[in-house]
Amino acid sequence: MDTKFSIALHILAYIEETNDTVTSEFLAKSVGTNASHIRKILTLLKDENIIESQQCKKGLTLKVKANELSLDKIYFGVYPEKELLHVHDTANPDCPVGATIKEALLPIFEESERQLVLNLKSKTLKLLIEDMYKIHNKKGKDKNGI
Repeated sequence: MDTKFSIALHILAYIEETNDTVTSEFLAKSVGTNASHIRKILTLLKDENIIESQQCKKGLTLKVKANELSLDKIYFGVYPEKELLHVHDTANPDCPVGATIKEALLPIFEESERQLVLNLKSKTLKLLIEDMYKIHNKKGKDKNGI
């Protein structure tokens, strides 16, 4: 399974919440991958005008405010042409299932994709970060027995 989207969200949350200079090396440590993989995702985010790099300043910064950056914009930034669900093209047309499976699945897949995009559109990076803080705070309370 491809994890570019979750890594992009991780990167953007890190950029938004840190006061430190953000580099691909620091991001790679946080994500748990190598810096070259991070740089590939950063390039996609830069191409979509989601982030920018500033020399001798904070490194990477958001170009879009976190409360205005919907998750669908990020998703399509890292997957500009990705079809979420697709039907195999190898079905045998002489088989009753093979002859009809694509037509039966396409409306289901198309509706599922529409719902996913609507859900992502209704969420922002800021809401994601707020959820992360809630989870962090709850974990802290759970550890202390409170």
